[in-house]
Amino acid sequence: MQYTLVDLLKPEHIATGLESQDTGQVIHALTDLLVQSGSAGPEFADDVLTREQTFPTGLPTQPVPVAIPHADPVHLIRSAVAIGVLKTPVQFGQMGTDGSTILDAKIVFLLAIKEREKQVEMIQQLIALIQSPDLLLGLTRAKDANEALRLIHQTLHLSR
Repeated sequence: MQYTLVDLLKPEHIATGLESQDTGQVIHALTDLLVQSGSAGPEFADDVLTREQTFPTGLPTQPVPVAIPHADPVHLIRSAVAIGVLKTPVQFGQMGTDGSTILDAKIVFLLAIKEREKQVEMIQQLIALIQSPDLLLGLTRAKDANEALRLIHQTLHLSR
């Protein structure tokens, strides 16, 4: 099946002003959005948390760090991406480290990619997207999911 990252973005999978105390709460909140829409089973959250402990996904993007947690597609029904824009940052281990380097992530992109062969491509598309400081700053100010989605679409359109 052919699709791009933008095809997976839906307003019902975006939470702005998300209040979470820690990594686990963020991942559970975002997984809940995917479960409610029929994209994932509730067990997906545990899969993501387990993977996060071994392979941290925090990225030191500017002006705000982000995290892109993901996991094997065992408990996925269909591919989706959930986005959480956090009210206060949550600590994620930095990607490429043993997790001892901590980043205060303000935006979390939970990747739920059912087709294993598409995972790397979707991560690459997401990494290209989050290189935009204007987008990241805009997302932290977005009032709701529709505004966040509009900002992402604008950024993708400008980068073509």
